[in-house]
Amino acid sequence: MEAVVIGIVVCSLPLVLLGLVAGWRWRLAAALTIAVGGLSAGVAFGVLGFSDLWIVPMGVGMSDSLLLILLWCIFGAIARTAGPLSIPGPPWLVAMVMGATIGEVPAAAILSASARTPKGAARLALAAAGGGMVGRVGDPALLVLAEGHPMVVACLAPLGVLCALLVRPGREDVVAPQAGNSARTRLVAVVALVACVPGLTPWALLVGAVGLGVMTGDRRGHVDLVTPTWQLVAVLMALLAIVGGLAEQIATGLERIAELAGWMGPPALTAVAAVGAALSDSTAIAVLGDGVLDRAASLQSVELRTALAAGVAVGGLAPLIAAGSVRSGLRLWLAQIVLAIVWVGVWTCV
Repeated sequence: MEAVVIGIVVCSLPLVLLGLVAGWRWRLAAALTIAVGGLSAGVAFGVLGFSDLWIVPMGVGMSDSLLLILLWCIFGAIARTAGPLSIPGPPWLVAMVMGATIGEVPAAAILSASARTPKGAARLALAAAGGGMVGRVGDPALLVLAEGHPMVVACLAPLGVLCALLVRPGREDVVAPQAGNSARTRLVAVVALVACVPGLTPWALLVGAVGLGVMTGDRRGHVDLVTPTWQLVAVLMALLAIVGGLAEQIATGLERIAELAGWMGPPALTAVAAVGAALSDSTAIAVLGDGVLDRAASLQSVELRTALAAGVAVGGLAPLIAAGSVRSGLRLWLAQIVLAIVWVGVWTCV
């Protein structure tokens, strides 16, 4: 029994450490160190075989979703080098639509180049995060937890609109777009539209990334490789925790709590998921949460899946980190979490 506990602790600790270094300037180097240390410890304690890292996602059907998350991050990192894009319309609506169509993290990274102040960047990033709950590929919670569950999407979509309206960036938060960016803007729009077709999504992203790479040859900005690499590390650490047995332990605990919590269970789970996503990483917690739900028959309810997805969707700090405006956006981020808890409580009671 002691060996099992040690294995769970060893495989779960990297998830916590990942959250602790998320705000560091050198967070990528720290994350890679954590990944190497966590994987090495898992192998040393005999709870991990390297083949588990690709067998587990295939076994639970997450391979395609995880690949899409990485492709969106790479596309967003390249698109950000173009500078402010020429997208007409109210900033809050533009941010929400971009979050829904190209993903919350890429949208936040691109929009941050248009922000006038750190507060404006935070508003744009959080509006994009709200939009991420509207689109099919906008948020890691939707890709991993809501795929194939239309009722989850039906709950998160209006919540995403409300979250975007809550932060509501205005024209005073953005600068005028740079001349010559219309071609880049059109390419981003085409990629977003084509990517809405499920079978064409990865190809649209690959072609779009190559096209933008050619168009941004003037090097207006550096390509941010931190975000896609961070997402890869986060997924690996979540899979490590699942292989180590953390998902089974959480599932057992949630089954017992769910029996006692009654109607308070879903909103409480939203709060816990939001905290977990903030302390670690939204993609990692989405992967871990999906593993938890797959391991407990009594948790296979749309209410609990919705509550978990909502918490992960609003709790992750990745959009604010991508926009470089974590401190400026903390109050608005907390307001979105409170809104999500209330929304889930009302949704499940109705």
